[in-house]
Amino acid sequence: MASILMEAVKSQSINNGGVKMKNRLLMSFTCMAIVFVGCNVVTEENFQGVTPFRGDLHNTGVSVTQGLPELTGEKWKIQIPGEIHSSLVLADGTLYFGTEEGHFYAVNATDGEIVWDVIFDGKIRSSAAIYENMLYFTDTTSTLYALDQEDGSVKWKQKLDDSFSNGDKSDEWDYFIGSPTVDQDIIYVGGEGPFFYAVNRQDGTIKWEFKTSSFVHGKAAIADGKVYFADMSGSVVSLDQQTGEQIWLQNYGVIQSSLAFKDDVLYFGSRDNYVYALDAKTGEIKWTHLTPRGSWVTSSAAVNDQYVAIGSSDSYLLHVFDSQSGKNLFDFELISRVFSSPVIVDQIAYFGTGHTNGGGRERDAFFALNLETGQELWRFEGTKTPILSSPVVADGVVFFATKDGIVYALH
Repeated sequence: MASILMEAVKSQSINNGGVKMKNRLLMSFTCMAIVFVGCNVVTEENFQGVTPFRGDLHNTGVSVTQGLPELTGEKWKIQIPGEIHSSLVLADGTLYFGTEEGHFYAVNATDGEIVWDVIFDGKIRSSAAIYENMLYFTDTTSTLYALDQEDGSVKWKQKLDDSFSNGDKSDEWDYFIGSPTVDQDIIYVGGEGPFFYAVNRQDGTIKWEFKTSSFVHGKAAIADGKVYFADMSGSVVSLDQQTGEQIWLQNYGVIQSSLAFKDDVLYFGSRDNYVYALDAKTGEIKWTHLTPRGSWVTSSAAVNDQYVAIGSSDSYLLHVFDSQSGKNLFDFELISRVFSSPVIVDQIAYFGTGHTNGGGRERDAFFALNLETGQELWRFEGTKTPILSSPVVADGVVFFATKDGIVYALH
């Protein structure tokens, strides 16, 4: 047997919005040394498929993959210039995310090598959607972008209403902007003005728009032909997915997170200090929970068949409920706020904490929590800096980013 190893590494610049690329082609051929009757190409297939922000169209925050019940340590980490508020998404072995400096990155999930980056005019606090080899996200200029997944080239962009925007956060604690949801050929997203949009995925033209009272800074949930979202005025809205016509609208405080849909129930938290479960058909309350010590509920919920996990800010808690009855099963005590939305894999919740103002940065860590027992399985305290983004869990590796621009892979 003879082995032939061929590796070609090339760097190039592409004249498209400041794209920088590094492509690596690694091929290994194993051949018959004497008669050469066959030759097989060996490829690595880790982290295949797509792991979207909040897990699926329902925003359940659940991933079907191998989790990480025991922590060994860092697989790799990289320092990115600038802050990271957006969450990582994973597709076919590559992580994608944006920064406060307007860069959008593609990073190899296996080794942390930057594949390409593109720079835009606004801050990228939106978490990308991935569909059929395309990436979709917004920035603080209220522009929706469509990028080629392979090289970051911009296929189209659509300017959305920005009449509410000052180019920065709407308030000190509003760290995110609208993240797209893609269903077939339509993108559903809020901009930096008083509208929620359905946008054609192929060319960026607007199919319909719905007038809102404030920003929509979460990711819409889609189920049974309906679109569900909330705005910063506290309006929770159900729309017909095809026409954009309102089915119902209810008000529940100030909501900066994404709604989660599970079995005809919507789950979310509000700045009015409550966790809510609503009947998705009517918007009426099924159950509520008042957080202790009068705390905002800032993260999005993760929901599976048994549990709801959601974080709050000044109470320093991750709340865990029975998803059917709403019974508060336990509150996991922390020493910092939770803006990062948990991800559930095999009854384990993965999430980070973020003490974003003043001192206390040394309090922050990343956690794995057993939802069945309420016991902490492990924590990673190497960050010492706030974690705003939600994690990606895939094939026994946990990926997340810190506010200070460090991307971690733990195994």
